[in-house]
Amino acid sequence: MTAKGISSVWLAVALVVGIVIGAGGFYAVSSLTPPPTKPSLLETIKSRGVLIVGTSADWPPFEYIDAGGNFAGIDIAFAERIAREIGVRLEVRDMKFGALIQALKAGQIDLILADLHHTAERETEIDFSKGYYVAYDGAVVTLKGKASQINSESSLVGKNIGVQQGTIQEEWARTNLGGKANIVSYDRVYPEMIMTLKRGDLDAIVVGDIIGSVLAARDPDLVVVLKIGSLSGAAVGIPQGEEELKYVVNKVIEDLTSTGEMAKIFQDEINKWLGQ
Repeated sequence: MTAKGISSVWLAVALVVGIVIGAGGFYAVSSLTPPPTKPSLLETIKSRGVLIVGTSADWPPFEYIDAGGNFAGIDIAFAERIAREIGVRLEVRDMKFGALIQALKAGQIDLILADLHHTAERETEIDFSKGYYVAYDGAVVTLKGKASQINSESSLVGKNIGVQQGTIQEEWARTNLGGKANIVSYDRVYPEMIMTLKRGDLDAIVVGDIIGSVLAARDPDLVVVLKIGSLSGAAVGIPQGEEELKYVVNKVIEDLTSTGEMAKIFQDEINKWLGQ
């Protein structure tokens, strides 16, 4: 091969190597460039200017529709404090209790405030804030005329028992009374399930501890005959992985609790629903 031919070959090799190195360099730089990061839910809420909270407004005094057609209750007042802390306005979306977790997972709502108890099963699907109150898992409510017959777990055997679908009270009833009592699940507690109890189609209902006491205080025909489960409480449902939003919610809980404002919200909202 002549000197001229050798030079041509080396020139070709150099060009190929240069192209490969150049391509490799481009690839390396491109691969090191981080992809655009998805904004956190907290950032999205701030950008949107609205906090969307899901609830089931049939569970007074936690959430209900007042005489003016507005959302009211303990959880609504609490949600307003969270929205205020973020610096946005509050939007409440009412739905069946049993649909709330799926709505949160689907991004239709930002938080669940619905007297939602933290359970191991629910924790596989969503995250939770700190608890914001402590009470028993539930209460058995019946008509005063039946109180002498229904006053223990064993006395519920063979009876018609009303529960709300998707609640820990439904879980308790099906675990402890399944096959021994007729358990009827309802989408809504107030007024539907209460009316059915007062009509005599149900012998008792199993609801949250606080709601049971408040229902009995408001309606002279009703009485709490039994507390069930252990001492626990509700928390705010939060999408998994949204640590910034969880931090804000927990901060609001800590601030309201330490200042006594949370206790005041509970008392004010209970009194409001009782008409006091």
